[in-house]
Amino acid sequence: MNELIEIRHLRYFLAVAETENFTRAAERLHITQPSVSQQIAILERTLHTPLFRRIGKRVQLTEAGAAFRKGAQVVLRKLKEACESVHDVAGLVAGHVDLAVIPALHVAWVPSVLERMSRDYPGVTVSVQERDSSGIETELEAGRLDLGFGLATRSSPTIRYERLVSEPFSLLVSEKHEFAKRRTIDTKDLQGVRLVLLPNSFDMRRAADEIFRRSRVRPRVVFEIDSIDSVLLSVLRAGTPTLLPAIVLRGREALGLRAVPLAGKTRHIDFGLLWSSASSASPAALAVAASLKAVITKARSRSAGKVTRS
Repeated sequence: MNELIEIRHLRYFLAVAETENFTRAAERLHITQPSVSQQIAILERTLHTPLFRRIGKRVQLTEAGAAFRKGAQVVLRKLKEACESVHDVAGLVAGHVDLAVIPALHVAWVPSVLERMSRDYPGVTVSVQERDSSGIETELEAGRLDLGFGLATRSSPTIRYERLVSEPFSLLVSEKHEFAKRRTIDTKDLQGVRLVLLPNSFDMRRAADEIFRRSRVRPRVVFEIDSIDSVLLSVLRAGTPTLLPAIVLRGREALGLRAVPLAGKTRHIDFGLLWSSASSASPAALAVAASLKAVITKARSRSAGKVTRS
C-alpha cells in the first residue's frame, strides 16, 4: 500500500491541511483545484480511510488525518535534509536549520551565532523559535527541530545533551541597589527581600526555589513575569533583584545590571546543545553547533583576558 503513495501526495495533503481549503491549497501549489481534489481522493483510497471532513467550503482533518499529518511532515523534512546533504557533501554548505532556544539564552547566544553563520555559511538559512526546555525536547523527539539551545536536563532518553556551559545562580541587581557593591551575597541575606522571579513553570524558577528551600529562606516575591527581558527591566526600574544565572546578561550589557554571585556552593545550571538521538545531524545543523562553540570559546577568552589584566 505505502509504495503507492508519492511525495506529491504528501505535499498536496499538507497544503490542504494547512489552508483548510482546496482552492487556497491549489493556489499555494500553483496547480488547479480539481488536481488537488483528485490526488487527495487517490491518497484516501490508498489508505482506505477519509483524511478530511468536508464542512461547506472548509475542510478539517479527521482523527486519521491528524495522525497522518505528523508522519507526512517528518517524511518531507527528512527528504529535504537528504537533498540538502547532497550539496553539503559536494562542498556547498547549504541547507536549512530549525533551531529552538530557551528565553535565557536567546539574546546571549543567538545573535552571535547568526552573525557567524552569515559570514561563514551564507548558504544556510536558520529559523529560530523560542521555547521552554520541555517544548524543545518535545519538538526534537517529534522530528520537527534540528537543534536546540537549552538546559542539559538529561530527562529524555531519546535526546543527546551536549553541555557547553555550567553557570551558578547570581543575584542580578541594579547599580543603585544596596547589594550592588557586594562581591558575593549569602542566600540567607535574601530573607524577606523583595524579588522579581520567573513563574514556577520555568525550570530555572524551580531551581531557584530549590536554593531557597535548602537555605531555609523565604524571599518576598512581589512580581512574577514570564519574560526574561521584562524581568530584567523590572530589576532596573522597580529596583527588585532577581535570581538567575549571569549568562542572561550577555547581550544586555546596556542595562547596566550587576551579577552578584551567591556565596558558598550553590547549584549550577548546565546549558548546551540538544540533539535528537533518532537521526544524524545535518551538515547545516553541525555548522550552527560549531558556530555556537566558537562564540563560547571567544567569550571565555575575553573573560580570561579581563581577569589577567585586572
